[in-house]
Amino acid sequence: MEEQKNVRRRGDDLLESLYEVTMKLMEEIKPTNITFQQIAEAAKTSRSVLYRRWPTTFDLLQDIYTYKAQRLFDGDFLDEMKDTGSLRGDFIQFLNFYQQMYKEIGAEVLNNYFYLRMQDKENNKEPVVHTAALDKYIRAMETILEKAQSRGEEVKKVSKATLMLPFDMIRMENLVRPDNISNKRLESMVDEVLLPVFKV
Repeated sequence: MEEQKNVRRRGDDLLESLYEVTMKLMEEIKPTNITFQQIAEAAKTSRSVLYRRWPTTFDLLQDIYTYKAQRLFDGDFLDEMKDTGSLRGDFIQFLNFYQQMYKEIGAEVLNNYFYLRMQDKENNKEPVVHTAALDKYIRAMETILEKAQSRGEEVKKVSKATLMLPFDMIRMENLVRPDNISNKRLESMVDEVLLPVFKV
């Protein structure tokens, strides 16, 4: 049993090392232009080692970004949400938590992940953790709106696509102005976009 754990730990260390080497390589090469040959040379391994695990560089890069963004997909930060007493307060708290997670992981990592997702035109390589995360986010938004209703606030009935609006907004903000998203900016997003969309 102990030997199996050690083997698994060594495997995890090797995987982490490979991920780090590839991330460093991508500082010089666009993700869509990177090749297994370049990764193998940088990692001092063979292409066959890479091919055994990943059919294409797309699969490898998506695995890397999914691994790096695991905390965002886990959605554990949603458990820290408190009832602020108003829909506005809950939305501001929500955006702050999500933006903080973006900062901790790194906007570049997440922007590159979503860039890769856009290359998957058939949407047939979406990671399971991504799909699960979308469900968690939608449930979190439904909970926020249900709490608002229980307090007597009137909210609109909206589609699941609309429930993803806060997450889409943070993603776009980090794409356009990753180093300039202040608390005031988040409050403006709530007052000028989210409340008009969700509140009667």
